[in-house]
Amino acid sequence: MSSLPLIESILLEIRQSAGIQGYPTNKKDKFAKGQLSLDMHRLMGEETLEAIFGAFDMDPQMQRDAMHNLKEFANAYKHIENSTWTFAADLRQIVWDMLGYFLVPGLARRVAFWNLPQPLDAGMPGGRFWYLPEIIEQSGNTTLYMPVAQVVDWLLDLLGMPLEVFSDQRSDSTAGQHDGLKRSLYNWRVATPISPDSIEKYFADDAQLSFKGAFQLNDTQTPAEQFEAALQFVKGKMLTVDELRVEIPMAQAGRLEDILAGSVGEDEQATFVACIAQRYAAPSMKTIRQRFLLARTVQDGYCRLLKLLCPDVDRQCVDEQQNKVLQLFSIYKFVYNTTIAAWRNYGDQGEVAENHWFEEQLPEWDKFGIFLSILPSRYSTANQELAQLLTRRFYNMTPGEPLEDHIGMNPESVAKIIRRNADRAESFCSEIVRAEQLLSKMQVASPWRALQHEQSYWVVSQVAAHPQLSTNARSLVVNRLRELAASPADTVQAILLELNGYLNGERKQRTKDTPAKVAILLAEAEESQGYELWKSPILQYKAKHLLACNQFEDAGKCFREALDAINERNYGPVRGEIARDAFALSVANQKLIHNNHEKFYREMLAGGMMNECEEMPSIEETARWVSEYFWDTLYEPYPGVPAIVRGSSKQFDRAFKELLKLLDAGTENELAQWIKSNRQLLNSNLPDVDGNSVLMLLFKMRSSFVDRLPIIKQMAPFELQDDVNRFNLLLKKWRNFIGQLAKEHPKQLNIVDIKGQTPLMLAAQAGDDELVKIMLEAGANPDLQDIKGMTALHSATKSNSVDCVNYLLELPCRLDLVAVDGRTPLHTATWMGNQDAVRQLISIAPKMAWQRDAGNNTPLELAEHLLENSDEFERLSKERAKFGTRCATPEELQQVVQALENVAAVC
Repeated sequence: MSSLPLIESILLEIRQSAGIQGYPTNKKDKFAKGQLSLDMHRLMGEETLEAIFGAFDMDPQMQRDAMHNLKEFANAYKHIENSTWTFAADLRQIVWDMLGYFLVPGLARRVAFWNLPQPLDAGMPGGRFWYLPEIIEQSGNTTLYMPVAQVVDWLLDLLGMPLEVFSDQRSDSTAGQHDGLKRSLYNWRVATPISPDSIEKYFADDAQLSFKGAFQLNDTQTPAEQFEAALQFVKGKMLTVDELRVEIPMAQAGRLEDILAGSVGEDEQATFVACIAQRYAAPSMKTIRQRFLLARTVQDGYCRLLKLLCPDVDRQCVDEQQNKVLQLFSIYKFVYNTTIAAWRNYGDQGEVAENHWFEEQLPEWDKFGIFLSILPSRYSTANQELAQLLTRRFYNMTPGEPLEDHIGMNPESVAKIIRRNADRAESFCSEIVRAEQLLSKMQVASPWRALQHEQSYWVVSQVAAHPQLSTNARSLVVNRLRELAASPADTVQAILLELNGYLNGERKQRTKDTPAKVAILLAEAEESQGYELWKSPILQYKAKHLLACNQFEDAGKCFREALDAINERNYGPVRGEIARDAFALSVANQKLIHNNHEKFYREMLAGGMMNECEEMPSIEETARWVSEYFWDTLYEPYPGVPAIVRGSSKQFDRAFKELLKLLDAGTENELAQWIKSNRQLLNSNLPDVDGNSVLMLLFKMRSSFVDRLPIIKQMAPFELQDDVNRFNLLLKKWRNFIGQLAKEHPKQLNIVDIKGQTPLMLAAQAGDDELVKIMLEAGANPDLQDIKGMTALHSATKSNSVDCVNYLLELPCRLDLVAVDGRTPLHTATWMGNQDAVRQLISIAPKMAWQRDAGNNTPLELAEHLLENSDEFERLSKERAKFGTRCATPEELQQVVQALENVAAVC
């Protein structure tokens, strides 16, 4: 019972392996499972990345490159996650396949690209992956040379002294403060985890180390003299040709022999000198820290991964069949080296030629296996194909069984794996072809006979949900699946396919006995031993069954239980579908409540429900969409079950029709009577997703008509101008009624909508000073904040009405309230170029001019930033234009700057 680890959990593993201080267990678990609020999740993600980047002391460009690669990787991983079904596979099996088929090949490819054209680890041995455990011969025994030990030896070699001498000298130079260095280096060598604090302590930027084992290139020497000095340096280190091949990238047969014999030309001599100078250069303290930390990270990750995958295997085990992690290192090295070779051989001929050569080097039997995800020719389809392949693999797995080898270690095992993979690929393709043939035969001949000729449960299951099947044919498929079922889990899967036909099919296909049939199927599934494997989808169908019976509350409970159970396994796109349906039911007849409903929105995002959107919709936009989806699609009561009418539609529609008549020809007293007659409707939010009060909805509706009135006037023919004028008069009466409603039913004033907005905020932003004054006098609370932390004063500074700002300031309203981005009303007035509001605010609260927002900008600095960065200014202008508004012009910003500079001078 397990699912693919989320990207977040992978980041936490990297953080832990790097020795960075972690989070409390509860918070870490919620982040790893995507259960934190979006704001907290985003903050923790940023903190984790910043901690990792900071620990490795990555410069800004490296951080940007890392983020680009991480986003690309995360998008691919998320696609696979939302398209894969893990069935009964356990965590070991899932992690093993995800590492071998996706994570390791992809990482190797990206790291190789990072090292082009120049290596990022210049100065390290070029013929060995120093940051990976290496199999070496030592004193006649084969052992693993751990990354930290390799870095310790690299450092001592450059220092030109054994560990004991270096430790003693270091202790003397630090007046005994580093007496523990010898012990630490010994411990690091024998695989004791390094403390990042110790690395910082021993190798601080001001540390004074003498690199007597380094090669110093003398620029005053001739090329011939430099070559001779390099030869003498190699001789002094007593390096053999084989040893030198591991250190510098000149591994071709006979090449180093000719160089050491002095029988090469000047160009080759210069290349040799450059290689020696780079490999044996004296490193900076920053470089030493980075090398140790990377080695520590990989080594710790190796040890913990080995414990998960092969818990009984010693970390020094060199048998790749027992120590499976070594197979992953072999895959990494092969992909990395092949990527580098492709660039060296064909990089000058373009990306197409380079990719073609790279793909040709991959073993044919692995191209549609462990290397499928990195095939350049399958770039656009690889993720979906890999998800299908992994789903098929997980389907066949039995929890607890041994992990199969990804690669062979000798000719015999290689041949065995080639045959296995070839047979598997042939079977996989055969199943696809047979499924297509079965579907075709069922459409032109007897479906029953066609099904009886197919003996594979998997093949028949691939046909079951095809949209082209008739109801009768789908029923025959389900029956055949029951016949072929080899386990209770197979039987439950067949039940789910049958439930899909009843609950997701066309409503006209339902009969009076459908509820009873569905209830029987659900009971059978719940009583089966295969229930746990399919728990989440079963609960989803149970929720839809209860919904069709008008049992909304019980359906909501089942949807929530289904969503909780989704983390137990991967069910392809089902996660997003359950979240969508649960969200839709939750806001079908009530206002969106961010704290209560964000979980569903978060799970929709995680489940890939917004992948087709060009821009990520907000939670408010999504809530409106799922509310419509509920009434248009999801809610389909069974035959004979009376349909529930959408909450607000009947009552408000009736009241609004009456109101329109009164606005057209009624008196103020008649409008007052309307208010009294609809007090029940006016006492709370309307029961819909937007959560509008009647007052708020009337204000929004009128504003929408007012915005469109100029176009209506322009397009209306002459004979309809009288109608347009009457409509304009109606809008004026409508506005007067809004003021009347605010006075006579002030409770409406402080009812907030889906965005936390009040009528006062909308009136202030519209610059309607008369309505603002009426609302404030009637009891509107000016200090309420919307979901972005904005107040009515923020809104007023967006208008050009001096009086709106004055009325709010005279009340008075609180001036210490800031938006979620830390911006005060003065910040808002600044980017709006509202000079009057700026002057009013700084005259009443001059300290506001010194308040900084989340970007650490005062209002003055914000204005200067916009003036100095035309791209940022243009982005803000376009953003405001989307909402039919404007921001400041450069001239207005200049005048605002002058006003704010005067405040700065006074204060």
